[in-house]
Amino acid sequence: MNAKDLLGKKIIDKNAKDLAKLAEIDINIKTFTISKIYGSIGNPISKKYYDITSDNILAVGDYIQVAETADELEGKLLDKIPESEENRMKINNLIGKTVLNSEGNITGKVVNLDIDLTTFKINGLSISNSSSTFGKPKNEAVITQEDILGIGDYIIINKTLNEEKEEESDDSVNVDIN
Repeated sequence: MNAKDLLGKKIIDKNAKDLAKLAEIDINIKTFTISKIYGSIGNPISKKYYDITSDNILAVGDYIQVAETADELEGKLLDKIPESEENRMKINNLIGKTVLNSEGNITGKVVNLDIDLTTFKINGLSISNSSSTFGKPKNEAVITQEDILGIGDYIIINKTLNEEKEEESDDSVNVDIN
């Protein structure tokens, strides 16, 4: 499932009562797995967040069901989403991150993540080097964990994705003077 489709989904407790809406996903960038999710409640002025670990997620479908009740989660209620710990990154920080290829050239930006909802593992990152006039990405490519050399301010991958374009572009100019 695409990560963007998950954001905003309703979170329900083990008794099927409304709990929150999914506001953020915390990813371990070493193992490519989801470590936590954050559900938001309240209005924009007084928003609070539930801190839910991935092992407490029972099911994901039209709703995200967790293994606790609202009363049990009260102790995990936060005023704001905390900063990422070492080797972790928030999904909203990962989407839009610039991807550099093995030659140091910009390949594109991360536009989405493909998540396996049974294992909570990231299958791949969708990257695009351009967008259409309506903001939808085009020329998308998927990179996997094996393709990634490092994630920091940029994502560095071990290959060049736009090889076809490089072969097509020829710097020489043919001029016929007759």
